[in-house]
Amino acid sequence: MPAAETVYVVTGANRGIGLALTSILARRPGTLVFATARQPAKADELNGLAKELGNIEVVQYEGPDAEQTKALADVVEKKAGKVDVVFANAGVAPPSLPVTTAPPENLLLGFNTNVLGPITLFQALWPLLQKSSKPQFVGVSSGLGSFGLNFPVESDAYSLSKVALNYAVKRMALWHGEKDGLIAWVLSPGVVITEMSREFVARNPFGWGPEMFLQPEQSAEAILKIADNATVEKTGGRFWDVTTGNEFPW
Repeated sequence: MPAAETVYVVTGANRGIGLALTSILARRPGTLVFATARQPAKADELNGLAKELGNIEVVQYEGPDAEQTKALADVVEKKAGKVDVVFANAGVAPPSLPVTTAPPENLLLGFNTNVLGPITLFQALWPLLQKSSKPQFVGVSSGLGSFGLNFPVESDAYSLSKVALNYAVKRMALWHGEKDGLIAWVLSPGVVITEMSREFVARNPFGWGPEMFLQPEQSAEAILKIADNATVEKTGGRFWDVTTGNEFPW
């Protein structure tokens, strides 16, 4: 691999925002994208993209499984020797219930996938991020994880997990931002029409007009507009609304 090649890891790349990010990034010159899926054999669109473009490595991964996380890091190390940007995009939306009635298994599902997944992913890839001249770790969060906005939506298991993700990535920025040059930040991708959000979009609890709903490609382009220009000082340790380019309140 050429030394100047930019290496990306995108989790949850078989559909939605992850697939859109992978498609855009892989079409850039000099890039290599490690795109993960829980079941690669069933990721038809991602596999087709990998065959077409030739610079996408499809890897099985489901966080926070320790063996799969280590295997992902091993593949990246063997084939690229470094990572420049990680998009921790894989996530799950537990059933929509308020915290007053949500069963423990819903809360644990959200926490395991949406919090422990990105944390263990960072831990496994940090040695490879350190080999980058501009390491970046991006957590795909949600406006539902904002204390300040406190949306009245009964997706509390999901919201709680995103609050915890936000804090975890903010701590990554604290420990490794100024010291090691890590640009760690979280984002709200907007209300994106994906399989995971389909139920919320169908309910449309706020009565939003169609202009409020984004296609995955629109969200991915907005994410990259921030990521491509990110710096430790201006971007790291912050919560960004990619639809406006402004910060979200924690």
